[in-house]
Amino acid sequence: MDQNILSKLGGYLLAHSEEIIGEWLRAVERNPHISSSDVLKYKELVDHLPTLFENLAGLLKSPHSDPQRSKVRRDARVHGKHRWRQGYRFEEVIREASIVRHILFDKWLDAFAREVPKFDREIREVAENIIRQSVDDIFTESAKQFEEEQQKSRPFSRR
Repeated sequence: MDQNILSKLGGYLLAHSEEIIGEWLRAVERNPHISSSDVLKYKELVDHLPTLFENLAGLLKSPHSDPQRSKVRRDARVHGKHRWRQGYRFEEVIREASIVRHILFDKWLDAFAREVPKFDREIREVAENIIRQSVDDIFTESAKQFEEEQQKSRPFSRR
């Protein structure tokens, strides 16, 4: 497998991140199940996406890098905490991350494949697994952070 192709994919996604963010933003705004986004300004809504693309590019360049994966998890926790404080419900964070994965899988991997013929089925499968794992890390770490925030906000009860 050509690791260079995965690295190029990371650069490609970074180069097109503004377009991808625009698609994501429109999808979130149209989604009736993400009502918390209605009260946020553009900058507050897309706060985590540039970091997501930087992390994803790093993972595609070095898929087995523990420090890079740790950075993804750390940034996901920060995002979960941020969304919690913005009034998001947990399921809304999950829906946002699902939209990112959907856009990447349904449009951008195909667009990259048209530009880079060496992006064959085998390499694409590896790329999809890296993206899937990265988004799953967002789900998992955001869930942990939401739970911690809920624990903090619950009144202490004596037994």
